[in-house]
Amino acid sequence: MDTQLFEAHLQVERKQITFDLRENLRGTFLRITEEVSGRRNSIIIPTTGLELFRDSLNEVITFTQTPVGSRTVLPLGQRNAETPSPLTVQQM
Repeated sequence: MDTQLFEAHLQVERKQITFDLRENLRGTFLRITEEVSGRRNSIIIPTTGLELFRDSLNEVITFTQTPVGSRTVLPLGQRNAETPSPLTVQQM
């Protein structure tokens, strides 16, 4: 059984979003639920990943606030605009 520790709600356009901090025998986690037109979708983030989640969200916010013409679109998996290091190939 889960124990609720904290809850917050916000409305964004037609979506109702709930942040629900809970704990159970497996640990503490944040459940983020969106509800729109009676349908619900949720993601669960263990508290050990909340800072990483926050940092990634801040990157997205910063990107959306950057003027379109000056945005750098990075290859999938590359976190910054540095030149990616060459891959090391292991020989068998």
